[in-house]
Amino acid sequence: MRYVPGLGHGDYYGRMHLKEVLEKIRGSASPENEEAAKFQVIAPILQALGWDTFDGEQVKFEYSVGGRNGGRVDIALKSRDRVVALVEAKAPTTDLNSHVAQVLGYAFHEGVDICVLTTGMEWWLYLPREPGEPRKRRFAQLMVEQASLEQLVEDFECFLGKQNLVRGGSLRQARRVLKAGHEADRLKTEMPKIWKRMLDTADDELVELISKRVYEKTSIRPSSTQVAGLLRSQQVQLATPVEARRASFTATPAMKADEQAPLRSTKVPTVKPVAIVLWGQRHSVTTHKEVLCVVAEKLFERHAGEFYKLLELKGRRHPFVARNRQALGQPEVSYEVASSGYWVDIHASAKAIRKRADRFLGCFGYPPFDLEVILDS
Repeated sequence: MRYVPGLGHGDYYGRMHLKEVLEKIRGSASPENEEAAKFQVIAPILQALGWDTFDGEQVKFEYSVGGRNGGRVDIALKSRDRVVALVEAKAPTTDLNSHVAQVLGYAFHEGVDICVLTTGMEWWLYLPREPGEPRKRRFAQLMVEQASLEQLVEDFECFLGKQNLVRGGSLRQARRVLKAGHEADRLKTEMPKIWKRMLDTADDELVELISKRVYEKTSIRPSSTQVAGLLRSQQVQLATPVEARRASFTATPAMKADEQAPLRSTKVPTVKPVAIVLWGQRHSVTTHKEVLCVVAEKLFERHAGEFYKLLELKGRRHPFVARNRQALGQPEVSYEVASSGYWVDIHASAKAIRKRADRFLGCFGYPPFDLEVILDS
Protein backbone atom coordinates (compact mmCIF):
# COMPACT_ATOMS: atom_id res chain seq x y z
CA MET A 1 0.00 0.00 0.00
CA ARG A 2 1.20 3.48 -0.82
CA TYR A 3 0.83 6.05 1.95
CA VAL A 4 -0.83 9.26 0.82
CA PRO A 5 0.69 12.30 2.57
CA GLY A 6 -1.73 14.40 4.56
CA LEU A 7 -4.18 11.57 5.27
CA GLY A 8 -4.36 9.77 8.59
CA HIS A 9 -4.97 6.06 8.88
CA GLY A 10 -8.69 5.34 8.67
CA ASP A 11 -9.37 8.66 6.97
CA TYR A 12 -8.68 7.88 3.33
CA TYR A 13 -10.30 9.94 0.60
CA GLY A 14 -11.34 6.67 -1.00
CA ARG A 15 -14.10 6.32 1.57
CA MET A 16 -15.59 9.60 0.46
CA HIS A 17 -17.89 10.41 -2.45
CA LEU A 18 -16.23 12.30 -5.28
CA LYS A 19 -18.24 15.43 -4.51
CA GLU A 20 -16.98 15.43 -0.93
CA VAL A 21 -13.41 14.98 -2.15
CA LEU A 22 -13.75 17.95 -4.50
CA GLU A 23 -15.30 20.07 -1.76
CA LYS A 24 -12.40 19.22 0.57
CA ILE A 25 -9.85 20.05 -2.13
CA ARG A 26 -11.54 23.38 -2.82
CA GLY A 27 -11.49 24.22 0.87
CA SER A 28 -7.77 23.48 1.23
CA ALA A 29 -4.72 25.46 0.19
CA SER A 30 -3.50 24.92 -3.35
CA PRO A 31 -0.71 22.32 -3.71
CA GLU A 32 2.76 23.84 -3.54
CA ASN A 33 4.46 21.58 -6.06
CA GLU A 34 4.04 18.61 -8.38
CA GLU A 35 4.34 15.95 -5.68
CA ALA A 36 1.78 17.71 -3.50
CA ALA A 37 -0.60 17.99 -6.47
CA LYS A 38 -0.11 14.30 -7.21
CA PHE A 39 -0.83 12.96 -3.73
CA GLN A 40 -3.09 15.61 -2.21
CA VAL A 41 -5.37 16.19 -5.20
CA ILE A 42 -4.93 13.81 -8.14
CA ALA A 43 -4.67 10.53 -6.20
CA PRO A 44 -7.71 11.28 -3.98
CA ILE A 45 -9.81 12.11 -7.03
CA LEU A 46 -8.78 8.88 -8.73
CA GLN A 47 -9.51 6.95 -5.53
CA ALA A 48 -13.03 8.40 -5.42
CA LEU A 49 -13.46 7.41 -9.08
CA GLY A 50 -13.01 3.75 -8.19
CA TRP A 51 -9.23 3.40 -8.71
CA ASP A 52 -7.47 1.81 -5.76
CA THR A 53 -4.39 4.02 -5.55
CA PHE A 54 -2.86 1.61 -3.02
CA ASP A 55 -2.95 -1.29 -5.50
CA GLY A 56 -0.03 -1.22 -7.90
CA GLU A 57 -1.90 -3.53 -10.27
CA GLN A 58 -4.52 -0.80 -10.81
CA VAL A 59 -2.62 2.45 -10.33
CA LYS A 60 1.05 2.46 -11.25
CA PHE A 61 3.07 5.51 -10.20
CA GLU A 62 6.19 6.47 -12.21
CA TYR A 63 5.23 4.17 -15.07
CA SER A 64 7.97 3.51 -17.66
CA VAL A 65 7.09 4.23 -21.28
CA GLY A 66 9.19 3.44 -24.34
CA GLY A 67 11.77 1.19 -22.78
CA ARG A 68 15.36 2.26 -22.07
CA ASN A 69 15.20 5.33 -24.34
CA GLY A 70 11.73 6.33 -23.24
CA GLY A 71 10.50 8.18 -20.21
CA ARG A 72 8.25 7.94 -17.20
CA VAL A 73 4.68 9.07 -16.90
CA ASP A 74 3.43 9.96 -13.43
CA ILE A 75 0.40 7.67 -13.26
CA ALA A 76 -0.85 4.77 -15.36
CA LEU A 77 -4.37 3.42 -14.83
CA LYS A 78 -4.44 -0.31 -15.55
CA SER A 79 -6.96 -3.10 -15.99
CA ARG A 80 -5.88 -6.70 -16.45
CA ASP A 81 -2.32 -5.76 -17.40
CA ARG A 82 -3.61 -3.26 -19.94
CA VAL A 83 -3.05 0.47 -19.54
CA VAL A 84 -6.34 2.27 -20.17
CA ALA A 85 -5.22 5.84 -19.41
CA LEU A 86 -2.12 7.86 -18.58
CA VAL A 87 -2.03 10.85 -16.22
CA GLU A 88 0.89 13.29 -16.30
CA ALA A 89 1.07 15.61 -13.29
CA LYS A 90 2.62 19.07 -13.19
CA ALA A 91 3.07 21.77 -10.58
CA PRO A 92 0.06 24.12 -10.16
CA THR A 93 1.90 27.12 -11.69
CA THR A 94 3.07 25.16 -14.75
CA ASP A 95 2.09 26.23 -18.25
CA LEU A 96 0.49 23.01 -19.47
CA ASN A 97 0.87 24.01 -23.12
CA SER A 98 4.59 23.29 -22.83
CA HIS A 99 3.95 19.63 -21.92
CA VAL A 100 1.15 18.58 -24.28
CA ALA A 101 3.50 16.99 -26.81
CA GLN A 102 5.17 14.99 -24.05
CA VAL A 103 2.02 13.36 -22.69
CA LEU A 104 0.60 12.75 -26.17
CA GLY A 105 3.85 11.06 -27.17
CA TYR A 106 3.75 8.81 -24.11
CA ALA A 107 0.12 7.91 -24.72
CA PHE A 108 0.55 7.27 -28.43
CA HIS A 109 3.58 5.04 -27.82
CA GLU A 110 1.68 3.08 -25.15
CA GLY A 111 -1.43 2.80 -27.36
CA VAL A 112 -3.88 4.16 -24.77
CA ASP A 113 -7.15 5.77 -25.79
CA ILE A 114 -7.24 8.60 -23.22
CA CYS A 115 -4.50 10.64 -21.57
CA VAL A 116 -4.55 13.48 -19.08
CA LEU A 117 -2.31 16.45 -18.40
CA THR A 118 -3.08 18.07 -15.04
CA THR A 119 -1.92 20.35 -12.25
CA GLY A 120 -4.55 18.83 -10.00
CA MET A 121 -6.66 21.97 -10.19
CA GLU A 122 -6.83 21.99 -14.01
CA TRP A 123 -7.30 18.82 -16.08
CA TRP A 124 -6.77 18.61 -19.85
CA LEU A 125 -8.12 15.39 -21.38
CA TYR A 126 -7.01 14.12 -24.80
CA LEU A 127 -7.70 11.41 -27.35
CA PRO A 128 -4.06 10.83 -28.41
CA ARG A 129 -4.83 8.56 -31.37
CA GLU A 130 -7.21 10.98 -33.07
CA PRO A 131 -5.88 12.87 -36.13
CA GLY A 132 -4.97 16.54 -36.14
CA GLU A 133 -2.84 18.92 -34.15
CA PRO A 134 -2.76 18.55 -30.35
CA ARG A 135 -5.39 21.20 -29.61
CA LYS A 136 -7.85 19.36 -31.84
CA ARG A 137 -7.40 16.20 -29.81
CA ARG A 138 -8.36 17.77 -26.47
CA PHE A 139 -11.99 16.92 -25.70
CA ALA A 140 -12.38 18.32 -22.18
CA GLN A 141 -10.92 20.89 -19.80
CA LEU A 142 -11.97 20.48 -16.16
CA MET A 143 -11.39 23.37 -13.76
CA VAL A 144 -11.64 22.11 -10.18
CA GLU A 145 -11.89 25.53 -8.57
CA GLN A 146 -14.25 27.16 -11.07
CA ALA A 147 -16.74 24.66 -12.50
CA SER A 148 -19.87 23.60 -10.63
CA LEU A 149 -19.39 20.58 -8.38
CA GLU A 150 -22.25 18.71 -10.02
CA GLN A 151 -20.70 19.15 -13.45
CA LEU A 152 -17.23 18.21 -12.25
CA VAL A 153 -18.56 15.00 -10.70
CA GLU A 154 -20.41 14.13 -13.90
CA ASP A 155 -17.41 14.80 -16.15
CA PHE A 156 -14.84 13.04 -13.96
CA GLU A 157 -17.04 9.95 -13.63
CA CYS A 158 -17.86 9.94 -17.34
CA PHE A 159 -14.29 10.21 -18.60
CA LEU A 160 -12.08 8.81 -15.81
CA GLY A 161 -14.40 6.62 -13.72
CA LYS A 162 -12.96 3.12 -13.51
CA GLN A 163 -15.97 1.26 -14.88
CA ASN A 164 -16.43 3.69 -17.78
CA LEU A 165 -12.76 3.56 -18.76
CA VAL A 166 -12.47 -0.22 -18.54
CA ARG A 167 -15.69 -0.89 -20.45
CA GLY A 168 -15.04 1.64 -23.21
CA GLY A 169 -17.81 4.07 -22.29
CA SER A 170 -15.34 6.88 -21.65
CA LEU A 171 -13.82 6.52 -25.11
CA ARG A 172 -17.20 6.53 -26.85
CA GLN A 173 -18.40 9.61 -25.00
CA ALA A 174 -15.09 11.41 -25.48
CA ARG A 175 -15.29 10.85 -29.22
CA ARG A 176 -18.82 12.23 -29.31
CA VAL A 177 -17.74 15.30 -27.35
CA LEU A 178 -14.69 15.85 -29.54
CA LYS A 179 -16.74 15.54 -32.72
CA ALA A 180 -19.32 17.99 -31.42
CA GLY A 181 -16.54 20.42 -30.54
CA HIS A 182 -15.05 20.20 -34.02
CA GLU A 183 -18.47 20.78 -35.57
CA ALA A 184 -19.07 23.80 -33.35
CA ASP A 185 -15.65 25.23 -34.26
CA ARG A 186 -16.36 24.78 -37.94
CA LEU A 187 -19.75 26.44 -37.62
CA LYS A 188 -18.19 29.39 -35.80
CA THR A 189 -15.72 29.80 -38.65
CA GLU A 190 -17.95 29.13 -41.63
CA MET A 191 -21.28 30.68 -40.66
CA PRO A 192 -20.02 34.27 -40.50
CA LYS A 193 -18.41 33.80 -43.93
CA ILE A 194 -21.60 32.38 -45.42
CA TRP A 195 -23.71 35.09 -43.81
CA LYS A 196 -21.38 37.83 -45.12
CA ARG A 197 -21.59 36.42 -48.65
CA MET A 198 -25.39 36.32 -48.40
CA LEU A 199 -25.44 39.96 -47.33
CA ASP A 200 -22.87 41.16 -49.86
CA THR A 201 -24.51 39.43 -52.82
CA ALA A 202 -28.10 40.01 -51.66
CA ASP A 203 -28.88 36.30 -51.80
CA ASP A 204 -32.14 35.74 -53.71
CA GLU A 205 -33.65 33.41 -51.10
CA LEU A 206 -32.82 35.82 -48.28
CA VAL A 207 -34.24 38.77 -50.22
CA GLU A 208 -37.45 36.84 -50.85
CA LEU A 209 -37.74 35.79 -47.20
CA ILE A 210 -37.32 39.36 -45.92
CA SER A 211 -39.74 40.66 -48.52
CA LYS A 212 -42.28 38.04 -47.42
CA ARG A 213 -41.89 38.88 -43.73
CA VAL A 214 -42.25 42.63 -44.36
CA TYR A 215 -45.38 42.00 -46.39
CA GLU A 216 -46.88 39.79 -43.65
CA LYS A 217 -46.39 42.55 -41.09
CA THR A 218 -47.22 45.63 -43.14
CA SER A 219 -49.18 44.45 -46.20
CA ILE A 220 -46.57 46.32 -48.23
CA ARG A 221 -44.10 44.40 -50.35
CA PRO A 222 -40.69 46.07 -50.70
CA SER A 223 -38.77 45.83 -53.96
CA SER A 224 -35.71 43.61 -54.32
CA THR A 225 -33.57 46.76 -54.58
CA GLN A 226 -34.86 48.03 -51.25
CA VAL A 227 -34.17 44.72 -49.52
CA ALA A 228 -30.72 44.42 -51.11
CA GLY A 229 -29.88 47.93 -49.87
CA LEU A 230 -30.96 46.96 -46.38
CA LEU A 231 -28.77 43.86 -46.45
CA ARG A 232 -25.78 45.93 -47.52
CA SER A 233 -26.47 48.37 -44.67
CA GLN A 234 -27.31 51.10 -47.16
CA GLN A 235 -30.08 53.61 -46.75
CA VAL A 236 -33.39 52.13 -47.83
CA GLN A 237 -35.12 54.25 -50.45
CA LEU A 238 -38.71 54.49 -49.33
CA ALA A 239 -41.39 54.17 -51.94
CA THR A 240 -44.08 56.81 -52.37
CA PRO A 241 -47.58 55.91 -51.12
CA VAL A 242 -48.67 55.24 -54.71
CA GLU A 243 -45.66 52.95 -55.33
CA ALA A 244 -46.25 51.15 -52.07
CA ARG A 245 -49.88 50.51 -52.96
CA ARG A 246 -48.87 49.29 -56.42
CA ALA A 247 -46.17 47.01 -54.94
CA SER A 248 -48.62 45.40 -52.57
CA PHE A 249 -50.77 44.34 -55.52
CA THR A 250 -47.97 43.04 -57.75
CA ALA A 251 -46.74 40.11 -55.66
CA THR A 252 -48.52 37.66 -57.97
CA PRO A 253 -49.44 39.22 -61.33
CA ALA A 254 -51.92 36.45 -62.11
CA MET A 255 -54.04 37.11 -59.01
CA LYS A 256 -57.70 37.80 -59.58
CA ALA A 257 -59.13 41.08 -58.40
CA ASP A 258 -61.14 39.50 -55.55
CA GLU A 259 -58.03 37.63 -54.34
CA GLN A 260 -55.77 40.66 -54.14
CA ALA A 261 -54.46 41.48 -50.67
CA PRO A 262 -55.71 44.74 -49.14
CA LEU A 263 -53.30 47.53 -48.32
CA ARG A 264 -53.98 47.06 -44.60
CA SER A 265 -54.83 43.80 -42.92
CA THR A 266 -58.30 43.77 -41.41
CA LYS A 267 -57.56 40.76 -39.21
CA VAL A 268 -55.81 41.31 -35.91
CA PRO A 269 -53.03 38.71 -35.81
CA THR A 270 -52.51 36.64 -32.68
CA VAL A 271 -49.16 35.87 -31.13
CA LYS A 272 -49.92 32.21 -30.51
CA PRO A 273 -47.25 29.96 -32.04
CA VAL A 274 -48.31 27.01 -34.13
CA ALA A 275 -44.89 25.56 -34.96
CA ILE A 276 -41.17 26.16 -34.98
CA VAL A 277 -38.64 25.42 -37.68
CA LEU A 278 -35.31 24.37 -36.16
CA TRP A 279 -32.37 23.42 -38.41
CA GLY A 280 -34.80 23.09 -41.30
CA GLN A 281 -37.22 20.75 -39.50
CA ARG A 282 -40.72 21.74 -38.48
CA HIS A 283 -42.13 20.90 -35.03
CA SER A 284 -45.67 21.66 -33.93
CA VAL A 285 -46.22 23.70 -30.76
CA THR A 286 -49.23 25.38 -29.17
CA THR A 287 -47.62 27.74 -26.64
CA HIS A 288 -44.48 29.81 -26.33
CA LYS A 289 -43.42 27.65 -23.40
CA GLU A 290 -43.46 24.65 -25.75
CA VAL A 291 -41.06 26.52 -28.04
CA LEU A 292 -38.38 26.45 -25.34
CA CYS A 293 -39.19 22.85 -24.43
CA VAL A 294 -38.71 21.65 -28.02
CA VAL A 295 -35.48 23.63 -28.44
CA ALA A 296 -34.11 22.10 -25.24
CA GLU A 297 -35.14 18.58 -26.31
CA LYS A 298 -33.50 18.90 -29.72
CA LEU A 299 -30.31 20.36 -28.26
CA PHE A 300 -30.13 17.46 -25.81
CA GLU A 301 -30.51 14.98 -28.69
CA ARG A 302 -27.49 16.53 -30.42
CA HIS A 303 -25.36 17.52 -27.44
CA ALA A 304 -26.24 15.32 -24.47
CA GLY A 305 -22.60 15.20 -23.38
CA GLU A 306 -22.28 18.99 -23.41
CA PHE A 307 -25.76 19.90 -22.19
CA TYR A 308 -24.19 20.98 -18.91
CA LYS A 309 -23.15 24.20 -20.66
CA LEU A 310 -26.69 25.49 -20.17
CA LEU A 311 -26.24 25.27 -16.39
CA GLU A 312 -24.15 28.45 -16.58
CA LEU A 313 -26.96 30.54 -18.12
CA LYS A 314 -28.70 32.68 -15.54
CA GLY A 315 -31.28 35.41 -15.25
CA ARG A 316 -31.13 38.13 -12.63
CA ARG A 317 -31.57 35.75 -9.71
CA HIS A 318 -32.01 32.20 -10.91
CA PRO A 319 -30.53 29.82 -13.51
CA PHE A 320 -32.48 28.92 -16.63
CA VAL A 321 -31.43 25.25 -16.39
CA ALA A 322 -30.65 23.27 -13.25
CA ARG A 323 -30.14 19.74 -11.99
CA ASN A 324 -32.11 20.59 -8.88
CA ARG A 325 -35.59 21.70 -9.88
CA GLN A 326 -35.93 23.78 -6.71
CA ALA A 327 -33.05 26.01 -7.84
CA LEU A 328 -35.26 27.51 -10.55
CA GLY A 329 -37.25 30.67 -9.99
CA GLN A 330 -40.59 28.93 -10.45
CA PRO A 331 -40.03 25.19 -9.88
CA GLU A 332 -43.70 24.42 -10.49
CA VAL A 333 -43.45 25.95 -13.98
CA SER A 334 -40.52 23.95 -15.29
CA TYR A 335 -39.83 21.17 -17.77
CA GLU A 336 -37.62 18.10 -17.49
CA VAL A 337 -35.62 17.44 -20.66
CA ALA A 338 -35.86 13.85 -21.91
CA SER A 339 -36.01 12.44 -18.36
CA SER A 340 -32.34 13.46 -18.07
CA GLY A 341 -32.49 15.23 -14.74
CA TYR A 342 -32.04 18.62 -16.40
CA TRP A 343 -34.88 21.03 -15.58
CA VAL A 344 -35.65 24.10 -17.70
CA ASP A 345 -37.38 27.22 -16.36
CA ILE A 346 -40.23 28.00 -18.79
CA HIS A 347 -41.88 30.65 -16.65
CA ALA A 348 -41.36 33.67 -18.92
CA SER A 349 -43.05 35.96 -21.43
CA ALA A 350 -43.10 35.17 -25.13
CA LYS A 351 -40.33 37.68 -25.77
CA ALA A 352 -38.19 36.30 -22.94
CA ILE A 353 -38.78 32.73 -24.14
CA ARG A 354 -37.44 33.63 -27.56
CA LYS A 355 -34.36 35.31 -26.10
CA ARG A 356 -33.77 32.33 -23.86
CA ALA A 357 -34.06 29.91 -26.80
CA ASP A 358 -31.52 31.99 -28.75
CA ARG A 359 -29.11 31.85 -25.79
CA PHE A 360 -29.55 28.08 -25.54
CA LEU A 361 -28.64 27.72 -29.21
CA GLY A 362 -25.72 30.12 -28.88
CA CYS A 363 -24.15 27.93 -26.19
CA PHE A 364 -23.55 25.29 -28.88
CA GLY A 365 -22.52 27.64 -31.67
CA TYR A 366 -25.87 27.94 -33.43
CA PRO A 367 -27.07 31.35 -34.68
CA PRO A 368 -30.54 32.74 -33.80
CA PHE A 369 -31.72 32.42 -37.40
CA ASP A 370 -31.55 28.62 -37.08
CA LEU A 371 -34.82 28.95 -35.15
CA GLU A 372 -37.99 30.33 -36.71
CA VAL A 373 -41.19 30.63 -34.67
CA ILE A 374 -44.29 30.45 -36.83
CA LEU A 375 -47.21 32.39 -35.40
CA ASP A 376 -50.90 31.82 -35.95
CA SER A 377 -52.13 34.29 -38.55
